[in-house]
Amino acid sequence: MIATVDSGALLELVWAAPLAAIVVTTAWGLVVYGTARAGEARRDGRNAAAALHVAMAAIGGTLFVAAIVVGLIVTTAKG
Repeated sequence: MIATVDSGALLELVWAAPLAAIVVTTAWGLVVYGTARAGEARRDGRNAAAALHVAMAAIGGTLFVAAIVVGLIVTTAKG
């Protein structure tokens, strides 16, 4: 039996996998960085800066969850 290789799908994997890794890593980094800086700012009494860092962490968390959901949808899609 000879297996055929779908070169289009293989090329798509070559660019999609690194892009997904970068997006997920960056999004989680925003969560960690924003959370840590928000705690520091809150302890220093800089409430406005703390709120901005919390917002950054929330955006990172939303992006992280969205990337995971899109990945699961693409993985389980047929065709």
